[in-house]
Amino acid sequence: MNVVDQLGSSVGRRAGGVDRAMAHLSALGDSADPTAAAEMFEVHLATMLAKEARSSLGDGGFFGKGPGSDIFNGWLDKHVGEALADGWDLDLASMVRTSIIEKQGGSK
Repeated sequence: MNVVDQLGSSVGRRAGGVDRAMAHLSALGDSADPTAAAEMFEVHLATMLAKEARSSLGDGGFFGKGPGSDIFNGWLDKHVGEALADGWDLDLASMVRTSIIEKQGGSK
C-alpha cells in the first residue's frame, strides 16, 4: 500500500489537516513517497505564505478581532494556500521531490 492510499483521498487529507498528513509522512521516514511528501510540503509552504501575507493587513485583517476571527483567518489561510499550490504553477513540489529522491539515493 502506498503513502497516498494510507493517507486517504485528497478530500480526506484536507479535512484531516495537512499537518497531520505531514506528521504521518515524517513517521514513515525513508519509506515515504517523495511525490506525496513534496506535494504536502508545497501546500504547507503556500499556506504559510498566505498567513504571512494576511498578517500584513494590520489590526484585525479581513475578519476583525471578534470571537471566532481566528477560526475564519485559519480557514482562509488554508484554502488560499491550497489554491496557490493546486492552481498556480509554483512548481515547488517537483523541486522538493527531486531533492528528496537525491537524498534517499535512489528513484521512486
